Amino acid sequence: MKKERILKKDWPEFLKKFNAEHQFRPVCVLVGGHEVCRDMPFLGLVYEAKKKDVEVIVGGVDVEHTEHLVHTLRSPRAIYVLRENGEVKGIEVQSAKEDNLVVEFIGPPEEAQRMKKELIEKIAYELYLRRGKEPGKALDDWLEAERIVEKASKMYI
Repeated sequence: MKKERILKKDWPEFLKKFNAEHQFRPVCVLVGGHEVCRDMPFLGLVYEAKKKDVEVIVGGVDVEHTEHLVHTLRSPRAIYVLRENGEVKGIEVQSAKEDNLVVEFIGPPEEAQRMKKELIEKIAYELYLRRGKEPGKALDDWLEAERIVEKASKMYI
């Protein structure tokens, strides 16, 4: 696998573009080589220059908290895009003080649409349950779930 280093001055703009291109792809998140989560939708990576950290955010199924996992890596010193045969396979963030963070994409980019749809379905179902399983409002639940997912995803692009 090839590593392409991203210059630190380019991190904020690069990450927004990277997030937009890869949002909702299923991922495996590794911290120090240990798996933290698998087969969850990628929402984004955010560089906080003032805090001097990088956060990875993956999606969940809670109506109020679409971010299921947020991992913060302090003192990042390098970001690499991982490629194989020209295809983006993930991203690695190296830290000066903590274990490295790796976000590996599972499956082809087309999986993003499936993951996004599954996330919307789960949130719509949770809305249905919160309404006391009242029938006849499936479309309303679906549209509200889409709105929740879109709002969450726009935070990172």
